[in-house]
Amino acid sequence: MSDISGFITVLEAAQAKAKFTPEVQEAAQGIDIEALKAGFAAAIAMGETDNISDEAQSAALKAGFEFAVKAVLMLKTAPGPFEMLDLYANFKVARGETVEKPGMFDMKKKSMFNAWEKIKHISTPKAQAQYIKHVNEYIGKYDTRDE
Repeated sequence: MSDISGFITVLEAAQAKAKFTPEVQEAAQGIDIEALKAGFAAAIAMGETDNISDEAQSAALKAGFEFAVKAVLMLKTAPGPFEMLDLYANFKVARGETVEKPGMFDMKKKSMFNAWEKIKHISTPKAQAQYIKHVNEYIGKYDTRDE
């Protein structure tokens, strides 16, 4: 199982309203941390197209993903361009969104499309877990700011 202790620490601080903006604190409220850990572990361990059968774990993973979307904005330094591609692709898949194929000369959108296309086949829970995993890595790498 991947260790997401940095992410959990940030979640706990937001739940305690000890740090971060009210929007981030609100996103943290009501997340069952134990169910999130179990859902995350299940999603990381499962196949690319499998789903989580436990409803509490699935709901906690979705809530954890939504919190991660807010928490990534609290990093002291923005992730680099390749890191942003990982976040972008997993975000789009986790939300069930598709990406239009860009024109031949739009290199930025082309790289975004290619990142999404590589993982578009994975399940929503898998993408949510991968997004959380990336945010956890970036928390360790860049740390978070208080507000």
